[in-house]
Amino acid sequence: MKRLRLVTLTGVMVLLGTASAMAAQSQSSNYQVNEVQFGSGGLINSSSPNYKSQQNLGSTGIGSANSANYGANAGFLTPNEPFLEMVVSTSSLDLGTLSSVSASTGTATFHVRAYVDSGYTVMSMNAPPTNEDGAPLRNLSTAAASSPGTEQFGINLVQNLTSCATPAPANFGANPVPVPNSTYAHGQAASGYNTCGLFKYSAGDIIAQSGTPGWGETDYTISYLININTISRAGRYTMAQDLVAVATY
Repeated sequence: MKRLRLVTLTGVMVLLGTASAMAAQSQSSNYQVNEVQFGSGGLINSSSPNYKSQQNLGSTGIGSANSANYGANAGFLTPNEPFLEMVVSTSSLDLGTLSSVSASTGTATFHVRAYVDSGYTVMSMNAPPTNEDGAPLRNLSTAAASSPGTEQFGINLVQNLTSCATPAPANFGANPVPVPNSTYAHGQAASGYNTCGLFKYSAGDIIAQSGTPGWGETDYTISYLININTISRAGRYTMAQDLVAVATY
């Protein structure tokens, strides 16, 4: 029996930069102003015994603006501390018994949220699935379509459809979703992992990235593809996949 189980999908974060470069504020030797706001007013923390809210009235502008050397985030409720957050929502994935006549597919999800960053990358660090004897499934080092009867392991981070220019073996996966919208979040699937119906995997590859400063969240879906041939080694294949997010400030 040839069965695949992806286990312990985890995330690790790395920050690059210095605190002084991350959150510059308006200040002098005697005074400091954090997060200057032009508008009618607002409350950062308004609370009662049961509820808590943040309020804003009459901001003259919201959103982000960037140039080659500078970036600005406008709005009353923008936090003044930089951060990077990655949450992996899928802890394990079982693709069942593999077949030499049809592809096996599955999905896992994670999100990345960063604030006042200059961009970030997400890398997948581990070798392809291997069985108990250490025999790996052949990974797709270049993006390729599903080919049942040919040993293949690959992923992408976009929606896959049977109606794509290169038809996928099934309708599965999803495109990156910016939250709340693309004004604030700019994450996207990386080259090689961004085409419907084409799959790739090399350990250490960048699979997702944001090349534009922002302060929103991007939700990602990893689509997995497995094909085997009639002489693929039998056994239970596993892969502990570590995702590493690196942000530059």
